[in-house]
Amino acid sequence: MNKYEAMIIFRETLKETEWDAAVETVRAEIEKQGGKTTSSTRLGKREFARPMQKQHSGHYGLIAFQLAGDKVAALQARLKLNEQVFRVQVVAAPAAPPAPQKEVAHGVAE
Repeated sequence: MNKYEAMIIFRETLKETEWDAAVETVRAEIEKQGGKTTSSTRLGKREFARPMQKQHSGHYGLIAFQLAGDKVAALQARLKLNEQVFRVQVVAAPAAPPAPQKEVAHGVAE
């Protein structure tokens, strides 16, 4: 399974009390595709630079998950059917930077 991150924008009509339920529906879709959610981060409500489809703002969230590569397109299609989801962008999770290695001077590690 590959690691991915999904930036999800929920509609501006989403109430603060509905946030957990909306994220849970996204997690359920990931699990239906055979994936596993590793973390979710709420980024808050933000204004758009310009109105899109009569929406002026949205509730942003970042969800990290693991999923087989051939299932990503199906997941995006399922999330677009969810009425609470305004936009979805799935990208491969950035690789963790390698640990710094100690320099070797004259054959001895410092």
